Amino acid sequence: MTTIEISYDEMRRLCGLIDLAMPFPSRDHLYSGTERGIDWCVYASPFRYALNGYARIPEGMEIYVEELEVHGGITYGSGVCTGWIGFDTAHGGDVWSVDELRGGVGLHVSPYVEEHHRFEAEMAERYPTMARHWTVEKILAECKSLAEQIAVRRK
Repeated sequence: MTTIEISYDEMRRLCGLIDLAMPFPSRDHLYSGTERGIDWCVYASPFRYALNGYARIPEGMEIYVEELEVHGGITYGSGVCTGWIGFDTAHGGDVWSVDELRGGVGLHVSPYVEEHHRFEAEMAERYPTMARHWTVEKILAECKSLAEQIAVRRK
């Protein structure tokens, strides 16, 4: 019996489950770009109260994601990864401006989301050393940093 090794992402692509051009082809990304040949993008979090950043590991390359430095660590992928990996900005202490998410990014902000942001802002005020105030510019910079880290590990 012959064993064929195939990556998880490749298996999903062959089965028609994903398009490697974007991590979530059925959803619209908000921002995207390329840094040193590495694709990156930003999506609204599933609950739409924060933004998440992603970068694509080039085909044929694997990365041990615990070696990468992004805020909160890699939360989309673990261990040795191929394909898309990502991070989120919805950790305790992460604060987004509701006005920026609503007006600047164009997200629908529900009353629940407003309550969540009010709580995070209060926690950030009480524990300022744990707080990280996010903006679109900061998440774009974090995505570019992630892409740069992947690029320097390319052989």
